[in-house]
Amino acid sequence: MARLKSVLLVDFDNIFAATGQAMVDTLPQWLLWLSDGALSEKGRRRKFVAKRVYWNSQYDVHRDAFQAAGFEAFDCRAHAKTKIASGKSSADIVMTMDAIELRHQLSGVDEFIVLTTDSDFVPVVNRLQLAGIRVVTAGKETDPTYQLYSEHADDVIHIGALKAAFDYERAPRKWYKLRSDPPVIAPLRQQAERLSPLLKKVRHAVRVEKANGTPGAVQQLKLAADIVMQLGARTPDQPLPRNKVIRALEGMEGFQTKYGNRVKPWLGQKNFKTLMRKLSEENPDIQVTELADKTVRIVCRARGPRGRRGRMVGVPSPLGPPPKRPERPAPKPPEPEPEEEAKAADTAPEEKSDEKPAAAETRVDASAAAD
Repeated sequence: MARLKSVLLVDFDNIFAATGQAMVDTLPQWLLWLSDGALSEKGRRRKFVAKRVYWNSQYDVHRDAFQAAGFEAFDCRAHAKTKIASGKSSADIVMTMDAIELRHQLSGVDEFIVLTTDSDFVPVVNRLQLAGIRVVTAGKETDPTYQLYSEHADDVIHIGALKAAFDYERAPRKWYKLRSDPPVIAPLRQQAERLSPLLKKVRHAVRVEKANGTPGAVQQLKLAADIVMQLGARTPDQPLPRNKVIRALEGMEGFQTKYGNRVKPWLGQKNFKTLMRKLSEENPDIQVTELADKTVRIVCRARGPRGRRGRMVGVPSPLGPPPKRPERPAPKPPEPEPEEEAKAADTAPEEKSDEKPAAAETRVDASAAAD
């Protein structure tokens, strides 16, 4: 089996803060762990065509160790005095430019490993995936970065698994195998591994459709359009990678990319491009543009105010439960007309009043009493 052509970019400041000095001391071990196919596609081993590490100037003392392992080291010191004083660097922007540059310079790259837990690299992940490149990132179990990258990247190395790889040793090859087994990934320590929230919503929507009856072709296209819009709500106005759209639609019953079990692929459409155009007719916010290389560019336009995560504010999710309708107030009885009120007052029985007459009314005139 051919090895994956992979590019490794390491945000040293970020990963060093999460793992400590052991990251440098055990560099050959965790690098071999990645080379032997940890979290790779189908457990294939990797061939690194480029390895780069980015750090602030204070970590330049580790240059010899990383260069001995085949890395190119980049000193990304900050330029503003305030950032220099606070220990910040320009590694993020340098890594971003290098990722796009290497994607065009190197031919036949299968995968990028962006070893960072910084959530600012989500757009970089999406742009690399647009070119059909598999992207692996890192994430902390104790904060939302692991879940965030689980929704965007093709795979995520959690910090606990990386720390366990500091003691990695290649297992001996068995006599009946051509190579040793791929590395075992340590389980999450802080929380149980969760499925993608989007796929959970897809399965919920499918269950609702089943409860209401077998969905027809029109209902399937409507559900598929809702799934694509929900996927695009994470990165509104940004291109959606083809493989990510397919992965989200695979949660639907009856969706497949090849003919089988007497079921037509692409929900009865000719191909992926035709299906996307059909979904664009179903929901105009899904904009499909054909490019010069005959591929399509898919962008979901989000209208209205957005929250911190880019989702629409005040607009319910199309895959979520329907919003509760506000309870209508009880209707008020019609007010009687003035004539009817007067008639009701004449016919009403006089009520005895317990109030005592005023003192002025009960006072007897003194002169009348004398007579």
